[in-house]
Amino acid sequence: MSIWIDNRHPQLRAGQARLARHLNEMLQVLGHAGAWVDVSLVTDAEIKRLNRRYRQVNKVTDVLSFALSEAPGPRLPVEILGDIVISLDTAARQALAVRYQFAQVPEAKGYRITEEVLFLATHGLLHLLGHDHLEPAQAEAMEALERQFLAAITPLDVQALDRTEHSRITGRGTRAARGSAAARKSAAPP
Repeated sequence: MSIWIDNRHPQLRAGQARLARHLNEMLQVLGHAGAWVDVSLVTDAEIKRLNRRYRQVNKVTDVLSFALSEAPGPRLPVEILGDIVISLDTAARQALAVRYQFAQVPEAKGYRITEEVLFLATHGLLHLLGHDHLEPAQAEAMEALERQFLAAITPLDVQALDRTEHSRITGRGTRAARGSAAARKSAAPP
């Protein structure tokens, strides 16, 4: 399998098999079938530490992406895209916020941490593939792809969730940061 998931959260869980299937389906549709992606499910404390270390932002965020394509070194025979790091604490809070915001929509009751993790992983994978949202046209294209892949997960427009606090933290509504997976892995404690 090309998707490796490491749940390092001591208490929270998300549907790992569903997450792996979703990311593999995305990779196939986007022309990267068989590419490798590591996904780490972590605490707020761990993602804050990573955000501070690699982005110099001393705040919790929901998802970080570390693209290996940005790292120096030889090309490998297997396409290794990089790492996606998701805070399960933040995902749980955001899933609750979605259920609250869409309380009048019956499908909102089924939106849980796994669905939010799927949303965040979708966003992170698109970053690993080079998509961004710094400019309005880029943001529109990336959000269209997110909607395409999220349609099978939920009928809710989860992008409509007010992520104002997150936008102030990461800038211009971003939900992911890009960096070098190789640099992060080589500097990570054993």
